[in-house]
Amino acid sequence: MADSIVYKKILIKGVVQGVGFRPFVYRIALDHHISGHVINLGNLVEIAATGKSVDFDSFVSDLTTKNPPLSRIDDLEIVDFEDLSLKYAASFSISESHAAAENDAESGAGNSIIPPDTAICADCLSELKDKNNRRYIYPFTVCTNCGPRYTTVKKLPYDRENTTMDDFPLCDACQKEYTNVSDRRYHAQPVCCPDCGPKHAFQKSTSDPSCKINDPISFGNDALRDAAKAIDDGFVVALKGYGGFHLVCDAFSESAVSTLRKRLNRPAQPFAVMVRSEAAAQKIADTNDPKNETLVSLFRNFRRPIVVFDKSKSYPLAPSVAPRLHNIGVMLPYSGTHNVLFESLKTDCVVMTSANLPGLPMVVDNDEAILELSNVCDFFLFHNRKIENRTDDTVIRTVAGEPVFLRRSRGFVPERIRLPFSSNAGVAAVGAEMNNTMSFAKDGNVYLSQYIGNTKHVKTAKYHADAYETLKRLTGIRPSVFACDLHPEFNTTKFAEEISESDSEFNSKLNSKLNSKLNSESNRDNRLFRIQHHHAHICSVMADNMLPIDSEIVGIAIDGVGYGDDKTVWGGEILRCGYTSYERMASLAPQPMPGGDLASYFPSRMVFGMLYPYVKSGQISKEDLFDLNLYFKHGNDEKKMVLSQLDNNFNLVMSTSTGRALDAISALLGLCQTRTYDGEPSMVLESAAAAGLLESPDLNYFVPQFKDVDGRPVLDTSALMYAVLLEINKPESGHRFSVNELAVMAVHSLSLGIAMLAADACDKTGISVAGVSGGVANNDYIVSVISDYLKSRGVTFLTHKNLPPGDGCISHGQAAIAVARLLAESNKE
Repeated sequence: MADSIVYKKILIKGVVQGVGFRPFVYRIALDHHISGHVINLGNLVEIAATGKSVDFDSFVSDLTTKNPPLSRIDDLEIVDFEDLSLKYAASFSISESHAAAENDAESGAGNSIIPPDTAICADCLSELKDKNNRRYIYPFTVCTNCGPRYTTVKKLPYDRENTTMDDFPLCDACQKEYTNVSDRRYHAQPVCCPDCGPKHAFQKSTSDPSCKINDPISFGNDALRDAAKAIDDGFVVALKGYGGFHLVCDAFSESAVSTLRKRLNRPAQPFAVMVRSEAAAQKIADTNDPKNETLVSLFRNFRRPIVVFDKSKSYPLAPSVAPRLHNIGVMLPYSGTHNVLFESLKTDCVVMTSANLPGLPMVVDNDEAILELSNVCDFFLFHNRKIENRTDDTVIRTVAGEPVFLRRSRGFVPERIRLPFSSNAGVAAVGAEMNNTMSFAKDGNVYLSQYIGNTKHVKTAKYHADAYETLKRLTGIRPSVFACDLHPEFNTTKFAEEISESDSEFNSKLNSKLNSKLNSESNRDNRLFRIQHHHAHICSVMADNMLPIDSEIVGIAIDGVGYGDDKTVWGGEILRCGYTSYERMASLAPQPMPGGDLASYFPSRMVFGMLYPYVKSGQISKEDLFDLNLYFKHGNDEKKMVLSQLDNNFNLVMSTSTGRALDAISALLGLCQTRTYDGEPSMVLESAAAAGLLESPDLNYFVPQFKDVDGRPVLDTSALMYAVLLEINKPESGHRFSVNELAVMAVHSLSLGIAMLAADACDKTGISVAGVSGGVANNDYIVSVISDYLKSRGVTFLTHKNLPPGDGCISHGQAAIAVARLLAESNKE
């Protein structure tokens, strides 16, 4: 009957901690005349509810449709509840977190997780700007609907004592808000005010390594005003934010920006900027173009990522903010600190770049900042809240008309990503060597870490190990299966080997039958999957598009470096790909890298290697090669050495890398001949090609050429280089094309050739779906050409939706493959 009394227990998993979920449940329970209680169990929220069945149904409907903006319900289970105390409940209450909540989370019984850090909400920002409010100009103003979460949490359940806010006991006024269920700050763990919360301190930099944080110039709001004045006066300030330190200077001041570059030893790497407002953004970036509507929406939403826009026509910033590039990364203020800072700043735009030396993690600790950044900045703006989990800023751009992550971190981590298939085994995937992330997977969910970086460096490898422990602690997943790259020398591979061997919890939890079914080389390999780099790339884009476990696609893996099955360097691959196996169908032509990895830093070496077949055939003389306007650090002596290596097949690494081919084109055209940051020559080439498009060249002037290598079709990138060289060497009177036109034509030919190989693979296999992944898939023009061509051939084309195409997606692909293999092995039983 509609008015019958029901007694129910509701179990809810998802993002239900730190988002005001329990007070929300309390309020709607009162609205619908429901008695009982709600309790946080660390890995889920439990509701015990009784009332009329019609009221209960309305209550459940509101649970799933009116939940708080930062919450997300992944799973809701309703069961009958025979608790005698519930039958006598006269009201609804919020219970304290269960004493066993931490143990429940540790057991891995569920996969609830806290939300990411978010931008200050409109309500808090209004208070911050209200002179009559007690939080006026207080930069740590937050509530249940906004502010830092992931960067503050130490362990679950997400209660104040388990966060870095435990160092700041609540004052009476904040305690009243914190315990008032009708207040939007009810159980908002970061809640504080000027009387009880963190404070800023402004301090002059010092080069004395023994110096600690002492003798500040100013505190609190005065500190922010002094920091703003220092920035306006042309100084560099190291600012401590949510997830680490940023280096800040006036983006209009060439002197300030070039000083920062010199001190960081980053001669050309583009800096992101933060603008005061959308109106300020319009002056420096092309935000008004209708095609950028999606980007602008991301730019202003509560996650506040860095968004990469084309520069405006009147672009007024210092030339060295983003040199030689046609685009720039822009973000709006996302913290109270940023908003208070802009209240005092005269400039509308500041450089806001992560404070780390090249290759090292973002600095998070105050004493570490003194040690690492004193020679980089002029002043520090500290605060005294500890950063538990560092996070870089997220970066997004559009590729082929769709938003794509370049880096997925603040504002998105540690949100889960769904897998299209599920296993109850815990999987830890440790990712690639560069641009690293780590993933934990269980029960159809994948949890990615924040961006970690280059694990070749000892400090970054330590950060990687810390991220493993953090994910294990916060997800409650205890890995019993591990996945790593195929490359035996990666630090991440070695980490996976060690952790799969040493984690004592693993030995007690692994099902012995499953243990015998995994790889069989050794006991260690019995619980470790070694996964080819590009297979992981393609399986990531497959899983990101929720393709079922039995799916096959033609994968286009275009990136810099990946360890191939033949122990050579892959990077331009056409794969017939499923989740548990793959076949190499085609590739770019293998090219020699004289001096190995040196050729990735000095692409003139790649030019010599790629043109060498034409030297051997006599179509190019060695003298002609020497006369090219190419940079070699040691001049002709180095050129002779590189030619000798090619003549004698000595110290050469063969590579099909798309990135190296683009680098070589960039060097041959005189655009970029040394790599000072990851992807630089290719990015400069992309910008030149963007300018070339405006000049409307004959895009099909360089016709892709193919040949056969080891039984597979390959795109002849040497032929493309030679065609470009012939154009460059034409007498001045015979020149038909500018450098920018040659750039776009060369890139177009390379892209079209890759698309043709993929389309032919689709024809051969009967597969009608293709997908692209890899660092080069960040290139808008290349992916657009491939997409348009494949669609013209009737092929469905997939790109990433929730992950970066670069190596930031590798751990996700590794996790998907590991779960698929486990399911395949289980089905064989």
